[in-house]
Amino acid sequence: MSKKPELKDLPGLGPKIEEKLREAGIKTVLSLSRASADKLAEKVDGLSVSRAQTLIAAAQNTLQSAPSREVKPKKTEAKEEVPKKKAAVKKEPKEKAEAKKEAPKKTAAKKVSEKKGEVTTEKPKPSKKSKATKVKPKVRAVKKEKKEKHEVPLRFKNVDQRLVRIARNKKMRMPPFQHENAHRWTRVARRWRQVRGIDSYTRQKKHGRIAMVRSGYRTPKAIRNLHPSMFIEIPVSRPSDLQNLNPDIHAIRIAGTVGGRKRQEILSAADAKLLRVLNPGTTEEIGEEDLFTDLDLEEEKS
Repeated sequence: MSKKPELKDLPGLGPKIEEKLREAGIKTVLSLSRASADKLAEKVDGLSVSRAQTLIAAAQNTLQSAPSREVKPKKTEAKEEVPKKKAAVKKEPKEKAEAKKEAPKKTAAKKVSEKKGEVTTEKPKPSKKSKATKVKPKVRAVKKEKKEKHEVPLRFKNVDQRLVRIARNKKMRMPPFQHENAHRWTRVARRWRQVRGIDSYTRQKKHGRIAMVRSGYRTPKAIRNLHPSMFIEIPVSRPSDLQNLNPDIHAIRIAGTVGGRKRQEILSAADAKLLRVLNPGTTEEIGEEDLFTDLDLEEEKS
């Protein structure tokens, strides 16, 4: 058996170029003989086009001079076909065949023996029971229950969901607005204050300074005053402000300057109109009797 030619067997091919060829993906003489000189020179550093042509020609010459392998034929056992012997069919004469047809069929129950003349009764052989085939039980097809389609609330229909996604993405990228010098001094609060000063680098929007509040950070105007539950927030300070409000769209927020008595009036009016209150507070009214009993208990404990 002759060995395959390798790259190191080629004339004029050193170990360094051999390593570079292997790194380029050419690991055999056959792949080198099929490569083009221009692409080979681009892949391998320090190899010119002329040198690549000589290497390719040398690879082709070695492949032509290499002896081809002799392929031995596989041993196949020749099976001699033995002609099958045809079974000799005996032809019965026509007279016997007609006699068999005309003869009445003998019953299996009784047979008369010719030798002794005795009547012998033979029981019929039991027929072979056919194997019982297993019948698979029929599986009833279960009907898939149709999913009930829930009605979309009116507050979601009136809002463009594309604008909602835009506002959500803008809020995620929004920087934390804080005072310019909050990181320097503890006496300065972190809440945002408008930047002043003719020489302020933050006002001049220099690189590396904090982000300033400006109109580019605002959400779309169509959904600017919406609650996260898609209700339109409406500030309320008196019960008369609840007129012409739709409970499917609007939700009220009671002003902070409203007293306790008027707050209870607004809450009762909102319950009558099925309006949602975003800041209901304490809904239970404390009576005078309960108030005095609580004070008496405190005095007894002291």
